[in-house]
Amino acid sequence: MIHRLLILIVLSILSMTSVSASNMTWSQKQEYCRIGTNDLRTCETCVGKGSDCFWCAGSKKECLPFDWYYPDCDIKHVKYNVCWVSTSAAAIVIAICIGIIAVILIACFCYCCCKCKEYNRIHKKAKAQKWNEQRMTAQREMEMRQNERSEERKAHIDSYRAKYNIPEQSASASTASSSKSARKF
Repeated sequence: MIHRLLILIVLSILSMTSVSASNMTWSQKQEYCRIGTNDLRTCETCVGKGSDCFWCAGSKKECLPFDWYYPDCDIKHVKYNVCWVSTSAAAIVIAICIGIIAVILIACFCYCCCKCKEYNRIHKKAKAQKWNEQRMTAQREMEMRQNERSEERKAHIDSYRAKYNIPEQSASASTASSSKSARKF
């Protein structure tokens, strides 16, 4: 399965170079790729006909038509577009390159995700710290305003006491007695 997929990838890359006899029927392609009796039966002669033909080395040693796959030839013996590169070797090299690129991309993606996660953690921590500082500042301001109001009330009460000559203990005793009388009702 993977072997066929690699072959398809290699073929699609290699076949992008030219499509000269793509409108021919299968028998016309076979005739086009056949090497004449006066020509040398070599890979260079076959590949020289264009991307519609491939050289099947091994025991056959013949030029065959190409149709998105290599009919009647083992992939180990196929020479397509160039004679010095085996198609199976090209498929393996391309697969390795794609694998290396995929690993590099995955590593870069993971690195970026980790950095973003760390940045978000630091950003959230700083945001929480800022919020806590604002809350503490607001709480201190409320306490200060409350203390100021308490001091103003105390100063106001002391001014009434001074005006009417009421001792401080009787004021606390009168508030205690008034709170007791309020409870009775």
